[in-house]
Amino acid sequence: MTNEELNNLPNNIKQIGDIPNNNRIYLEDFAYTYLEQYSKSQDGKEKIALLVGRNMSINDENILFIHGVIQGKYTLQKNGMTELTEKSWQYAEKQLGLYFEGSQIVGWAYVQPGFEDYISEKICAFQKNNLTRGLQVLYIIDPIEKINGFYKWNNNEEVFGAIKGYIIYYEKNDGMQEYMIENKIKKDKQDIIEVDKEENKEIKKEEKEEKIDAGIRARAITMKKVPKHYPKTDPGKTVNLLSSVSFVMLMVCFLMGAGLIQNDDKIKELQIQLTALQEEFQHSQAVFAAYTQSTQTTERETETTTKENQTKKTSYSKYKISTGDTLISICREKYGDLTKINEIRKINNIKDDKIVAGRTILLP
Repeated sequence: MTNEELNNLPNNIKQIGDIPNNNRIYLEDFAYTYLEQYSKSQDGKEKIALLVGRNMSINDENILFIHGVIQGKYTLQKNGMTELTEKSWQYAEKQLGLYFEGSQIVGWAYVQPGFEDYISEKICAFQKNNLTRGLQVLYIIDPIEKINGFYKWNNNEEVFGAIKGYIIYYEKNDGMQEYMIENKIKKDKQDIIEVDKEENKEIKKEEKEEKIDAGIRARAITMKKVPKHYPKTDPGKTVNLLSSVSFVMLMVCFLMGAGLIQNDDKIKELQIQLTALQEEFQHSQAVFAAYTQSTQTTERETETTTKENQTKKTSYSKYKISTGDTLISICREKYGDLTKINEIRKINNIKDDKIVAGRTILLP
């Protein structure tokens, strides 16, 4: 295998089972995930899907890449098996052009709960009847027994041969991602129960963290109200200050009767002490005045910042939906990708990606 051929193979991979040299299959992770979700939906019914991909020949070895999955819609039950109708194939061709341009149908998947990996005559008959439509491989899924595997059709013997392993690879897959968004799979009741259990655990965890954060924020707000250029209040000093004020009042009362005393030295001494106490009291008043002013300034700044942040958060542009618009097309037109699609859903309370022509929505 040449270096150029090696460069064409994915590097980020995970091997499932034993990989045969002559029948290597690469299954992209988005396609694999969608097949798993699809197999567990609709209360355990048998279902069919089409596999989309391309073939690559390296060193005379055919390698199959599967990067897309199309649901089998408009099916019917025939001889105890789910089969595709002509309308099913028309739907598949349309999706192929919309999401997987340049690719082709390379196989199919059959979901048969409780049958493990059993290949029935009906499955073989379906393969023979639809071989001309591009079906090469079959992917069997049993969601109950959690078994899955690939099979390749032998046209000469008209039987399926098991392929022991395959490779899951990871790469940017916009087509499959968009198809998954537009064709969301509804979960079974049991799946919803399990999800709810996990979500309740997360909610309780978040509530606990919010309580802790609330305590931290409360302490932070309290600390912010103390001016940085003044030391924290010392309870001992506060008591001393109150004692000094009380002492001043006592001195005033004492001096009112001091006129009856003819001892000038004692009166002068008391006047000196009173002056010192008055100076200390005036200094304390100045400190508290500065503290109050700084607190008010901090609160005004905080209020201004909050209003500015709220203005920024609510700054959206308006967009009037035209006929033929989808959330995907709007995202691509306005932002070049789908990174804002969830934010648009949340802002406009859009469910199931349904939008109506003529309606105006907000864009971040």
